[in-house]
Amino acid sequence: MTPGTQVKLMRVLQERCIQRLGGKETIRVDVRVIAATHRELESAIQHHQFREDLYYRLSVVVIHLPPLRERKEDIPDLVNYFLRKHAAELGVADPSIHADAVELLRSQNWPGNVRELENVIRKVLLLAQGYTINSDHARAALAKSGPPADASGQSMGDYVSQLLAAAQRGELDDAHARLLQTAEKEIFSRAIELAQGNQAKAARWLGVSRLTMREKLLQFGIHPAQEQTRSA
Repeated sequence: MTPGTQVKLMRVLQERCIQRLGGKETIRVDVRVIAATHRELESAIQHHQFREDLYYRLSVVVIHLPPLRERKEDIPDLVNYFLRKHAAELGVADPSIHADAVELLRSQNWPGNVRELENVIRKVLLLAQGYTINSDHARAALAKSGPPADASGQSMGDYVSQLLAAAQRGELDDAHARLLQTAEKEIFSRAIELAQGNQAKAARWLGVSRLTMREKLLQFGIHPAQEQTRSA
């Protein structure tokens, strides 16, 4: 909200009255306000970007919703919900999904949270074309998910500029998380390629456990056998 809009909202909450745009009549209102934000409002207050009195007026009851990566147990239910939601729209009579595909979706970090998951489910329904969704469909949808997808063929500086440009256009609000995810995917992919598919060796180079290495390969859809073949 702009500072001017904050002042107007504060007045409405205090006086419970509004004026229509262009109107002169004062209209009494009886409403319940539900506000949501992804910003740190306490920090915004300190930087004089958000009114402290409005913050305390709005935050009577606060519900903290953790990011999707911190509540992955919700993903199977969300997947089923979005499958039903978009199936009729896309002409899929009875959508179904394999357990391994659900597990692949659970392994993702989801920097775009529930909105990104919904976008992937819609894409995966299109890719499956009425057949049962498998992990290959899910992997393909994940590869196409979100603007921009990766930094292939770009310098890190160019990729950062691309991310920030997308953020300025309002196409994403998680540039930092996407950059970290892309960098992590790149280093695990390069390590397993250099190790010719040897997970223990790649894990040792990166300073992580072999279990972590295996989890990251699954998360990013990287197949050690494919990497070994490509290197050969």
